[in-house]
Amino acid sequence: MKKPAIQSIFIDFGNVCATFDFERFLKNFSEHTLTPESRLEEALFDGKNYSNLFAKFERGEISPAQFFHSLTEFLDCRARIDFETFADFWVDVFIAENTELNALLDLFPQKKYLLSNTNTLAYGRYIAESAIVRKHFRTEDERILSCRVGAIKPDIGIYHHAIARSGTLACETIFVDDVAENISAWESLGGHGILYNAHHDSIDTLKEKFQILGLLK
Repeated sequence: MKKPAIQSIFIDFGNVCATFDFERFLKNFSEHTLTPESRLEEALFDGKNYSNLFAKFERGEISPAQFFHSLTEFLDCRARIDFETFADFWVDVFIAENTELNALLDLFPQKKYLLSNTNTLAYGRYIAESAIVRKHFRTEDERILSCRVGAIKPDIGIYHHAIARSGTLACETIFVDDVAENISAWESLGGHGILYNAHHDSIDTLKEKFQILGLLK
């Protein structure tokens, strides 16, 4: 049976469109507020998953100001940091845009969509203004964000929303992400997945994976 032609390409942002290191936020916030990093991590993560507070922020259920106040109140450090300093630390996790991916995406005539777990603070102060997003995901319709959809990858709900937004069948899509669990969930719906992390995977490795799926010669 002939494989369906790929009609839509979905791209994650963090560690795909741009590299990031969340440890930078943990270190900066901890040093500024004299809060142990271990306690900050416990406030933000439940093992490998988001904490309830962080998940609400990523789903768009609370604003940046509400997130800031809840976090600093929980850590009892509100008097030692203001919102703008916090916001600067939060966005400082991003290291550099993936200029090689920016150029590679020019080769694809397919519809392209950003599919990212993110919050309104990171989106408004970095992601929306990045060159790769402004060039390849120009309209808000081409940007599927957890804070707008109300679901976080690998929740199936955000994937159903993305596929419906594209107007294509799951088998006609490719999703590029740096987290294996996110790719597995996408593939469970019948889509094609590419695991790629700009921190340690070369752009040639990504090209090879696209070639295997028939998008590049």
